[in-house]
Amino acid sequence: MEPPDRDNHHTDNAISGTSTGSVVQAANIHGDVYFANATPPGGRIVPRQLHSPPEHFTNRNRELGELSLAVRNSSRSGPCVVVLRGAGGVGKTALALRWLAQIGDRFPAGQLYAELTQAGGQPVPVEDVLGGFLRALGVQPEHVPVTLAERATLFRSLTATKPLAVLLDDVCSSAQVRALLPGSPESVVVATSRRPLVALMASGAVAVPVNPLEVASSVDLLASYLGAERVRDEQEHAEALADLCGGLPIALCVSAALILSRPRRSLGWMVERLRDEHRRLDVLSVEDDYSVRAAFDLAYRDLPEPAAAAYRALGLHPGALVSPELVAAATGLDLDRAAEAIDDLLDASLLDEPDDGWHRLHNLVRVHARVLGAARDDATDVLRRIVDWHVAATRAASRTVMPARPRLPWDRDTEALHPPQVREHRSALDWLEQVRGDLVLVMRAAFERRWFDTVTGLGYAMLPLFILHKHHVEAVEVLELALDAAIESGDAAVENKMRKRLARTLTELGEYDQAEHHIGETLRAARDRGDRAAESSARKSLAMLHRARGRHVDVIAEFEAALATMRQGTAPRAVGLLLTELGKACVAAGQVERAVEHLAEARAVLSGLPDADPYNHARVTLELGRARLRLGEHTAAGDLLRSALVTLAAQDAEYETAQAHRALAQWSRVVADPDGERRHIEEAEAILDRLGLGPAAPS
Repeated sequence: MEPPDRDNHHTDNAISGTSTGSVVQAANIHGDVYFANATPPGGRIVPRQLHSPPEHFTNRNRELGELSLAVRNSSRSGPCVVVLRGAGGVGKTALALRWLAQIGDRFPAGQLYAELTQAGGQPVPVEDVLGGFLRALGVQPEHVPVTLAERATLFRSLTATKPLAVLLDDVCSSAQVRALLPGSPESVVVATSRRPLVALMASGAVAVPVNPLEVASSVDLLASYLGAERVRDEQEHAEALADLCGGLPIALCVSAALILSRPRRSLGWMVERLRDEHRRLDVLSVEDDYSVRAAFDLAYRDLPEPAAAAYRALGLHPGALVSPELVAAATGLDLDRAAEAIDDLLDASLLDEPDDGWHRLHNLVRVHARVLGAARDDATDVLRRIVDWHVAATRAASRTVMPARPRLPWDRDTEALHPPQVREHRSALDWLEQVRGDLVLVMRAAFERRWFDTVTGLGYAMLPLFILHKHHVEAVEVLELALDAAIESGDAAVENKMRKRLARTLTELGEYDQAEHHIGETLRAARDRGDRAAESSARKSLAMLHRARGRHVDVIAEFEAALATMRQGTAPRAVGLLLTELGKACVAAGQVERAVEHLAEARAVLSGLPDADPYNHARVTLELGRARLRLGEHTAAGDLLRSALVTLAAQDAEYETAQAHRALAQWSRVVADPDGERRHIEEAEAILDRLGLGPAAPS
């Protein structure tokens, strides 16, 4: 046979024998050949890889609405990509499955699913996932390309006209998602992750945060397992269980399953098991797939060391609020690195960032962090730094809010780490308001460790907040704790201060017998020590108690006796404050001209203090304005009342601001200004309604 004529470009195009599958007819082929339509002999496969949605799915109406909106607003230049971000166990996968099931008829080409994090926390290789997707779409194993780039290209080609639903679970990085995007713009890709996936957001993906369930939704989830009637019968325990689980669906589901596993178990039984923080994560971690601890362990293992150190330190924090200054104080990091550590914790969904700008450890995350923190050799030192930071910051805020108020001695201030909010009056008061719950927890932790000077120092520094915002019930709790600390430490002077403020707070609450007991103890101790200043202060408290009980004759006598003692060397501010109370008592007794004398002197004394006291100066100005109004001095009264109103509003002293509006409403009535009277009544009513107090009409 002659060799082929290479100049003749003729190629035989024939097949001998039989063939199954695809055939390529070509001349010369260089490289490999892949069959995009390589389907098995049985025909085309439509993958249905998504699990059914969980039976006990509850609420998530907001998130479902945001997901649907994301599809409607999709540009259609590529697949719609949505990221469900939240902590481990918060229900991201359940939400994705529910939503994709609701819109499943949009994807006739099928559904694909992949988990992108291995059990040990390492990312699943994307080429392995693509290989699985290609095989699910009908590509024969021997025809699956070798390299990642070739697999991604083939996947996009195969799916260019096929609307698919793709669920990528527990994503580690944006790069994983980008390599797994199908080609059809009608497709939808849902990625769940603990991380923010910023690069994916920058390329047009939509983020939908998934937060823990609210208490009502948590109770509904329990009812879906246990039955609505059973939950109604134990409503209080159901709500407590929701709180202990922190609204995490994984924890709620494990709790419900444990209750169901023994028919006689009650919700109350489960609540008691979870109250012990040392056992809580063990109880809620029954298997790897349903382990609260495993979810948090995975997130913790991925942290950079500074963030891991911050996480362990925050586990020792008695409260929940987190700031860069606190992290810096607890860990020794500088502020910039502390802020970076917080960002890393946020990225790992181990910290929440609520709307008010504060960071918070989730309920169960805090338990997890506390176990790690308690294992530190320096756990006590770290807790001490956390406690000391709260005392120093609170003292700084207190000083800003009431600069003339005396402070208890303290030798561990850390000026450089004060939060910036404590430098201005309004922001300092707001800061105190926001952290007050944590401050009580810090006080309790310090008391347990017998750091009594810390307890009294922190309790005393919180008083300006209680005075201005009238948190009387909470003040009693704080003052009783501080009083116990002062008694334990044997500090008679601090004990006197705490009893005095406690007695006056109890008087405000109408607890007259308890107030009288503390006043009696203070008087007895002051006389035993020969402390004239403490005795006069106690008599002032007794006079205030008499006034609350309506004993006006006794009030004036006690105030005058206390004043006589105070004038013998007591600090001018204390004299000014007592004169203010004496003036008010004289007005109540109908001795208005005498009241004006006392109030005018009080105003002069408070005006001359080396450290300004705008709050108390405005208080006496208000009382002096009221007194002059009763004397018919309308012009002077109006000037005084308006001045008091401006200052009290600036001090955020809401109750006293309402009283100034009431006084100005009365003044407006006297001077025949009905519009002014109505305006001031409305202002006073709005404030008192907000405070939950009584009617505002002038008497």
